[in-house]
Amino acid sequence: MVELVTPNEKIRDLTAAPRHIPIQMEGSVVFEVILSIWTTFDPSGMNTSQFLGADFHARLKDLTPDDLKEEIAVLGGPHCAVWLGIAGLFVTAPHPHEPRRLFEWLEEMAPMRLRRWLLGYASHNGSASLIEQAASGDVEALGELLCEKEGEYLDQLLTFFAIPDDELPRRLAGTLRRFYQEVFTQLDIDFVGAVERAAAARKSVAGREDAKTAIEEATQGLDYDIPVGVGRVVLIPSVVVKPLSVIDQHRDALIVYYGMADEFIDTDPEAPPSWLVNTYKALSDEKRLRILRRLSEGDTTLDELTGMLGLSKSTVHHHMSILRSAGLVRIKVPTEKKDKQRTYSLRDQILGDTSGFLNSYLTTHQLEVDHA
Repeated sequence: MVELVTPNEKIRDLTAAPRHIPIQMEGSVVFEVILSIWTTFDPSGMNTSQFLGADFHARLKDLTPDDLKEEIAVLGGPHCAVWLGIAGLFVTAPHPHEPRRLFEWLEEMAPMRLRRWLLGYASHNGSASLIEQAASGDVEALGELLCEKEGEYLDQLLTFFAIPDDELPRRLAGTLRRFYQEVFTQLDIDFVGAVERAAAARKSVAGREDAKTAIEEATQGLDYDIPVGVGRVVLIPSVVVKPLSVIDQHRDALIVYYGMADEFIDTDPEAPPSWLVNTYKALSDEKRLRILRRLSEGDTTLDELTGMLGLSKSTVHHHMSILRSAGLVRIKVPTEKKDKQRTYSLRDQILGDTSGFLNSYLTTHQLEVDHA
């Protein structure tokens, strides 16, 4: 039926209305524990932390008993991805998200619920009915659910999901508990204080931002189009993945692990803000200034910058990493075509704020000296 509307009637077009996506902050050290396992024991070796360096991962391996390493590998599945699945599950747990409580919550979880969650994460696009059948032990349904996986990847998943129901929650929780107590707590980094400070700082501004802007600000310039179906964005600060960002989707939750600023790790009250130091460091190089000038003219790609500067792609990527650390560059991540290149643009508002913030830091420091 066609409905006629007179010119005086006001119509609210819901299809054009922007989506309001709630933003959730997580400041539990448990996520650093899981990211430490993932970046250290992923056999692909592609996720090594750039900030903490290879020595950090080498020390974690040295501290981890051999039987615990074996359990981490068996339970982690391909690329240790099961542990990231557990991280997404922990986001849904009742608060407080303190390690002991989370490990107990996982240990007491109904095996069917745990299997449903991990099967949904492993298969991504599997139907609810097929996931239910596979979680109930239907081998054919499990094979159909994981049919896109191949070779060793599939074998590892089938081995993991063959673990008996009465063992799975207990072994996962026990492995995380042991790693936390026997390995992670032996490190000399104040992970707990750092993530709590970073989460509190981001929480104070996240409520005033839309989800897309919140992701860009937290990640220092990642322009990410939030997929349809995402019902909330969870921001998790990290020392382990710093200065990179990791985006992972669990059902309707988009989890963004982002490298936290240095000032949340170093609590020296007289230290200048890390982004201010990074900004002037970024501006101190001729090549990077040339890159910024090109970006001021419009979007570009890594290949174009490589040709313009006459440098290797790895060298240009290094310069871009420094510019990103200073928050001067926005990265547009393609979401439709995997082979499409990322594009870079200038976050010129950061440049405009730099001199003012430098003056504020110098003035504040001077006032502290005068009153001493």
